[in-house]
Amino acid sequence: MISSQKQPHPDLLYLEQALSPWQSNIMQGNYAFEQGALLEARDKYLLAKTLADHLLQQFLYAQINNNAIHAIEHCIPALVVASHNLADTYIAMQQPENACKWLCEVHLTLSSLIKHTHYDIQKVSKHHYIKTSSELVSFAQRYPSFPELIEQVNFCLSSNTPPNNQLH
Repeated sequence: MISSQKQPHPDLLYLEQALSPWQSNIMQGNYAFEQGALLEARDKYLLAKTLADHLLQQFLYAQINNNAIHAIEHCIPALVVASHNLADTYIAMQQPENACKWLCEVHLTLSSLIKHTHYDIQKVSKHHYIKTSSELVSFAQRYPSFPELIEQVNFCLSSNTPPNNQLH
């Protein structure tokens, strides 16, 4: 008997399986964060970020085709979510320096992806880049008494392809 269901491409099946631990770590991190277990939340978010970053790099170095683009379109937001959750955890731990580090890192990653040769990768990167820009500005406004953090945010925002206003 011939099945009318189309079998998923192995790359997409791999992506689904690979993102499952990411999702589990994000959910466990969210639960830990809500319970006030900030060290556990930090560790879960860091695992999720590492996994998303690894998957993103893997698909960026693969032959660019529709399956790779689809995977990258899922890996980019996974990386952003994990990085922002990690930053939020450091803020809750009263460690704004570490929060700034993760916000800047993901923003700079998106900045480099905006320069990718494939339009779809540029498009999804730019969408999330705008969100990380906004998050950086909000972060800087939250910590005006930390000039070294404002300087890091300004450097991060000025290192990007699209024009950005620096904070003073």
